[in-house]
Amino acid sequence: MRVDLYPELIEVLRSARSILSRRDFFLWKRDGEPRPEEIGFSFKPVVAEKLVASILDKNACTLCARRISYKKEQFVKREPREPYLFLVHNDFLGPKAGFYNNPQENALFLKMIESVLGFSAKDALVRELVRCHFSKEDLKDETVVQNCSVHLRRDLEDSKIRGILLFGQAASLVFRTKESLESHENRVFTWNNLPTMVCPGPNRLVYMREKGYSKEQIDAERRKIFDVLELFKKEVVLIKGAT
Repeated sequence: MRVDLYPELIEVLRSARSILSRRDFFLWKRDGEPRPEEIGFSFKPVVAEKLVASILDKNACTLCARRISYKKEQFVKREPREPYLFLVHNDFLGPKAGFYNNPQENALFLKMIESVLGFSAKDALVRELVRCHFSKEDLKDETVVQNCSVHLRRDLEDSKIRGILLFGQAASLVFRTKESLESHENRVFTWNNLPTMVCPGPNRLVYMREKGYSKEQIDAERRKIFDVLELFKKEVVLIKGAT
C-alpha cells in the first residue's frame, strides 16, 4: 500500500466531488448509471486520513517501488544518549509497537540489553534494517537492503555511532547464506567501518518457548545471546568509553 500517495489520492477525490457538485457542465449519462451526485468519493485508508500527515515523513524514501508501506518513525532523526546502533527486523511493525511488534519479544529485547550492556535500548539508536514493509518474496531481493543502506549511513554519521549490533533476522538479511552468517558469529568484525557483532534475536527465545523446547535448550540459547552482548560490551562499549 503506497501510504505516501494517500494525500494526493484524497485531493483528487475531493476535487472530483467539488466539480460534480457545481454541475456547471453538460454530462451524458447512460441508462443504469448513477446520477453524478450519487457517485461515492469517500476513501478510508488503512491509516486514518487525519493521521496521514503526521505519520508520513516528508523525508521518507522513494528508492524502492515495490514497498507496501513505511515502517513507523524510521526516517526521523534521532540523537541517542548511547552511540550504538541496534538493527532489527519485523515482518510487520504496527503503529503502537515497540522495537519489536511482538510484546514478548520486545520485553525480552529491553531486558537483555539493559541487564548486560547496562543501559536501556531506548538510549541507543534502534532501527529496522529494512525501513519499509515488503512482501516475503521482495525481501529476497538484495537491492532492498542495499537501498536502505543509504539511510543506515546517514544514521551512522548523524548519530556519531561507535558500534553496531545486528539482531536475528536483520543479520540474516545482511549475510544471506548460512556459511556467511556463521563466519561472522561470536566475534567482533568491521562492517560499515565500525565494530559490529551478530546477536540472536529475542524472537528465537519466544519461538523455542512456544514450540516446547526443553529448559536446557532455551537456557543454552539465552546464554549465547548474553555471551555476545558481554563480548560487545567488553570489546566495543568499554573500549570506546575509555578513549
